[in-house]
Amino acid sequence: MRSDFLNENSSLGGSYVKKLKKITENYTVTEADGGSILLVNPTATTEIDLPTVGDLPPGWNVSIVLTEDTFSTDTGMGQKVNIDFNSGGTINGQTWGSDGDAGDVSASGDDFIACSASCTGGDRFDIFSDGNIWYVHGWVQDASECPFAAAAG
Repeated sequence: MRSDFLNENSSLGGSYVKKLKKITENYTVTEADGGSILLVNPTATTEIDLPTVGDLPPGWNVSIVLTEDTFSTDTGMGQKVNIDFNSGGTINGQTWGSDGDAGDVSASGDDFIACSASCTGGDRFDIFSDGNIWYVHGWVQDASECPFAAAAG
């Protein structure tokens, strides 16, 4: 029986392996990157530019994970990473901090997640779209270091 979900009966194939892409500098995400995990280990302040939300099919998604390419150290990233949702797109998102921080919630006018140089390797953002709105779930060490923002950090 055909299924619209990925399982043993899926018409999309039997592989559950996600695409990985290592990013070290500014990067423009394309529709073809959908379903990928982007491992971001910046060599300088880095901007990850997402596609225009209205140009994407419903269900398009990407995960962005900050990495030091070694074990994680609290506040050890050393460089800023800005995730740009393109001006004008609505973001419905939250981040949770594991250090007891209250977390952060997106607000009207937010166009970025502005990760400071004090972020932690392993901080992660799962981003998806319904074709009109961005949805974000973030799991980070310190949410105050990865806020939703109106401008790049």
